[in-house]
Amino acid sequence: MITCIKRMLIIGFIIILPLNLSANLKYENDNLRIKIYFSYNDKNGTDAVVKGKIISLSISEDLSQTGLADTIDGKTKATVRLIDKEGLHSASVLYVINSNNIVVSKFQVRHLFNNKTFGDMLVGYGSFKLSTEGYRVVQVVTNYNSGDSFIYKARGDYYYRMGDQGRAISEYKKSIELDVNNPAPRLSLGLIYYKNEIYNYAYAELLAAYKNIMTLYDNEDKFILLKSLAEIQAIEAYKNVNNFENRIKYRKEGIKFCKEALRINEKSVDVNYLLGEFYMRKIDSATDDDKLAREIFSKVIELNPLHSGANLRLSELYIRHNNSEKALYYAKKALEYDRTNQRALEIIKSYE
Repeated sequence: MITCIKRMLIIGFIIILPLNLSANLKYENDNLRIKIYFSYNDKNGTDAVVKGKIISLSISEDLSQTGLADTIDGKTKATVRLIDKEGLHSASVLYVINSNNIVVSKFQVRHLFNNKTFGDMLVGYGSFKLSTEGYRVVQVVTNYNSGDSFIYKARGDYYYRMGDQGRAISEYKKSIELDVNNPAPRLSLGLIYYKNEIYNYAYAELLAAYKNIMTLYDNEDKFILLKSLAEIQAIEAYKNVNNFENRIKYRKEGIKFCKEALRINEKSVDVNYLLGEFYMRKIDSATDDDKLAREIFSKVIELNPLHSGANLRLSELYIRHNNSEKALYYAKKALEYDRTNQRALEIIKSYE
């Protein structure tokens, strides 16, 4: 009876265990960097990094809808479980290799996503006639050190989480040295400089990351990058000492970064408010920026009716245009939501 119960527990454990998996695919070989061959006559091979394995093959939705699925081999869509997502983005070109490291398929990434059970995954479209489930998926390495770059980036992240900024900076710099086109370590390094108010260093790293922003995997990372660049430009335009021409340039670039960030997250209260600040605090502009500022601050209030700053800015805009009724209304709203708002209190007293 006891033996029977033990067997049942073991079987139950084996059945239940896969349901709790949440990590990415674990590769059986520690060395992810390999040589791949584009034909049996290829003697030199090409450097590549193993990114994952095919877990299913099917027909792409595009072909299903056109009715062409029956006219060609049905394997045109691959679902891949990833070992890691670094360096991948929509439109990345990957290859499928067989057990002899011979390339049998080439495809383009269409979607990247995360599954609670299987971790990071992707869907790619191509011709998979010679591919099968379980075949490895690889990315060609244009810079052979790029694989190590991601390792140092991960180390930097670890030290940063542990509160050791010095070692984190060192690891991020090593990552950048190995792959200057990898935006991820530049973003992390730039954010450390930004947090420590070393704005010139922060801007240099963040701008370098911006040049390769499309290779960042997460939209959240892209948003943080653009938001940080906009905030630094606001500091340079309005707080730090800069000449007139540079202040105009910083304001213009700040507006651009805000708009790009809002294309990712149009409901961001912080970025909308910052954009309104850029429009309102004109340096040298012939456009009707007051109107744009009013529209943006009104949007901020729609998103967050309790936003004292946006209410105050609307009050000040209406003062500019001699609308005392609305100026007083928004000043009272600003003071209602922030009793310490001295500027709102001054406006109210001036009308009473």
